[in-house]
Amino acid sequence: MKKWTLIIVGVVLLGIIGIGIKINSDLNELVEVFNSEHSLDEPNLIIIADSISPNKKYKYYEYQFDKGGLGYSRIFWSVIEKKENDLGKGLILQGYKIIDWNESNELILSEWNPTSELKTVSELKNGTIINGTKINIVE
Repeated sequence: MKKWTLIIVGVVLLGIIGIGIKINSDLNELVEVFNSEHSLDEPNLIIIADSISPNKKYKYYEYQFDKGGLGYSRIFWSVIEKKENDLGKGLILQGYKIIDWNESNELILSEWNPTSELKTVSELKNGTIINGTKINIVE
């Protein structure tokens, strides 16, 4: 009787371990999807808007990622030199969004906290420079 109990427990444990490995594998794939590379070369990148600075040196992008069956990611904003591809270099902190450029080649930002996200703890200040571009925050 003990022998059969040990065999059944062993089979159940092997099944649980197998299911755990499968769930872990699926979760790793999900994490990779959510940590997409912030690059203009990213195949799942969807550019919502972009605008070049008045001096034609910088460009900002409003974008998100297509997560396939998971839908779309949150919206991101980034400012980079016109010739660059790495959106991660000029990523705007969560809690802010780019409005537009002013005539002095400065970015105009405003606070942005969608209801689905918690209030950001990061705070930007007027005059902060992000990737070579000075920012101004409006109410």
